[in-house]
Amino acid sequence: MKRSPMIRLLAAGLAAAVAGGCGSDPEPSPPPSPSPPPSPTATSDAVPAITRQVDAAGDLLTLSVGALVRSGDTVVLTVGTRVDRAASSGAGQIIRRFSASGTTTFDGARLVDTAHRRVHLVAEGDGGCVCSRRVRIGEGETKPLTAAFAGVPTDVTTLSVMLPYAGVFAGVPVVDGPAPADLDLAGAVSLGADLDAYSERLDVGLRTRRGSGQVDLDLDTDVLFRVDSAQLTPEAGKTIAAAVEDLRAAGPGPLTITGHTDDTGSTAHNQELSQQRAESVAKALHLPAAQWPRSVAAKGETDPAVPNNDAANRARNRRVTVTFKTTKEQQQKATEVPLPTTDGVRGKAAEGVEITLPLHRGTVRFTPGPATRNGAFLQVDLVATAVGTGTATILDFLGQGVFTARDEFDPYARYGAAGIRMIAGGSSSFGLDYEVEPGDHRCLCDRLLNQPIPAGTSQTLSLWFPAPPDGTATVTLDVPDRLRITDIPVR
Repeated sequence: MKRSPMIRLLAAGLAAAVAGGCGSDPEPSPPPSPSPPPSPTATSDAVPAITRQVDAAGDLLTLSVGALVRSGDTVVLTVGTRVDRAASSGAGQIIRRFSASGTTTFDGARLVDTAHRRVHLVAEGDGGCVCSRRVRIGEGETKPLTAAFAGVPTDVTTLSVMLPYAGVFAGVPVVDGPAPADLDLAGAVSLGADLDAYSERLDVGLRTRRGSGQVDLDLDTDVLFRVDSAQLTPEAGKTIAAAVEDLRAAGPGPLTITGHTDDTGSTAHNQELSQQRAESVAKALHLPAAQWPRSVAAKGETDPAVPNNDAANRARNRRVTVTFKTTKEQQQKATEVPLPTTDGVRGKAAEGVEITLPLHRGTVRFTPGPATRNGAFLQVDLVATAVGTGTATILDFLGQGVFTARDEFDPYARYGAAGIRMIAGGSSSFGLDYEVEPGDHRCLCDRLLNQPIPAGTSQTLSLWFPAPPDGTATVTLDVPDRLRITDIPVR
């Protein structure tokens, strides 16, 4: 597969990040006396900046994010950055905290457009990223870090800024103004991608994947049908009713019902069986045909959701998918469903959970912030603090391994927190993701898990999920059989 310059940069940089994350930092010195917050830029002085102090794995920083400045279809982010305390003697390492490529460039920032369900990555030009490069910030110094994002629609007036270690700065306004003189915007190109949300109902065999304007409902055929049969079982009614409820909430429109099987049996038989099962589901959807016209398709074993390499994956591939177009945000009805069983460490949001990690990787306390609604999404920060006597690393503990939830091979997926799911309102939801190339999705999360956390310092992980039903008071974060944190307040 041909890779874009952006992907080659990310791949090379992540490899560098692996090498850079293997050492440990010395004990941090006490912070100097506080000084006034840094100013982002004179261009955005009319708009109050969002200022916060950040513990970036021992580097204590004060960041000020001012208004995003638009020049044509390009938006420029400026972050006033002051080093209050450096964890290491190499001041040039400071900027690595905000790099997606493990270099001294400010290319790790992302802009999240919750209104249009899109994410924008830092632009690239002929000379690499259109952003601050080779920045050196010494202890007590303040410098502006800038990054350009091309292709942001002109009707966008606010965006959320996502920075590694720093969390999310929500509701940052976009204003017109000149671009900083040190950025060359000529020929700048950015990746802008739709955000996808994936959730599973806990009470019925129904999985939902929502992208920009399209929704796929996967109905589990092991619940709908007996083996080698296309006749609906008595137990199928609950799953069919849940699908109908979602379709009514989305509003009238054409439906495509597609049958799928695993690879057990002959290809011809599987094709016929998938056709018959799709027809059975189409007939069982009790919706007016004039408002919800439907077409039926069959793909047999030709389009598996995951490889047919074990019993669990074959079960996921036996499905009937109902696909429809919509621009309306669905509000799923909340249901009271018991939480799945877990062998993981459990705790409530107020106390978090403390875990001694395997392979002598230290002891970490995980503490969530409040879950905040942001458009159609829910954003929550999870703070990992090294509470033992030595450096900790959470590599492999919150990720998904080299094969993602979509079963795409990604050697760096284990560095992100995509293995965390949110449970609320009777559903389990995975973190948002986006497609950088056909068949190559990335979680909307920071790939920091390979970076060491010195004793007594923290690492903030920003997580994004589809918003739970209105009225949801609390949510749960869960990594199956590893950790579970309940009673996280929603605001």
